[in-house]
Amino acid sequence: MPQTRRRNTTTSKRDDAQTQTQINTEDIGQLEAGRSLLVQMLQEAHGAEAFAGTTLQAHIAMTPEGPYRSILERHLVETRDQAQRLQERLDQLGASRSLVSQAFGVASTAVGTGIALSKGPIDMIRGKAGEEKLVKNAKDEITTEAQEIATYDAVEQTARAIGDVTTAELAVSIREEEQRTFDALREQLPTLVTAMVRAIAAGDASYDASETGAAQVAKGVAKQVREEATELRDEAREEASELRDSAEKTGRA
Repeated sequence: MPQTRRRNTTTSKRDDAQTQTQINTEDIGQLEAGRSLLVQMLQEAHGAEAFAGTTLQAHIAMTPEGPYRSILERHLVETRDQAQRLQERLDQLGASRSLVSQAFGVASTAVGTGIALSKGPIDMIRGKAGEEKLVKNAKDEITTEAQEIATYDAVEQTARAIGDVTTAELAVSIREEEQRTFDALREQLPTLVTAMVRAIAAGDASYDASETGAAQVAKGVAKQVREEATELRDEAREEASELRDSAEKTGRA
């Protein structure tokens, strides 16, 4: 007698929610409200990726060569690509025409990179040994990945609720990358913890933060943040000027 394949409960619940949670896409008011909400969520995701990218640079700077560092370096490339893809989708949705959306994105990115810049040096000095620093960093990274996975869950469902298949597929694609990094980091955690215990309890150190060039890279990150902040400020001013001109033309008309 053939076996009946049991449907995954989580997938079933997600599919049911996608089927039930729908707006009337023929109602212009509902559709515009849904799109505005989706744009806001995409801006939040974009700001989170900017934050994550700068934090990853700081963590890579203090991590010795090996599997753990390779994961961070790979994900840094992915994170930058994710931010670019999110920005492209925002442009396609016309987000650049909204001063509120643009300002939200600028604020999220500027604040995020600023926090990461201040956090980097703290990460470099916390802990009794280099191995302990790495464990604390890895725990932070795992937490960040879990939050980003939840973010793209929410973006996907919001997009499906308003019939935006393109954005939903983008969210799924990015979430898969975040999930892969989350799993890879968790696999590395036992090794990092074992090294920490040996270094602190047995005096068997395997890592010296002074040999990773962390300070030099941190300076590079600081320069990058200043450049990005200046660029974002100029973009915001240009956007505001264009909106004022448009408002004046509309008023005259």
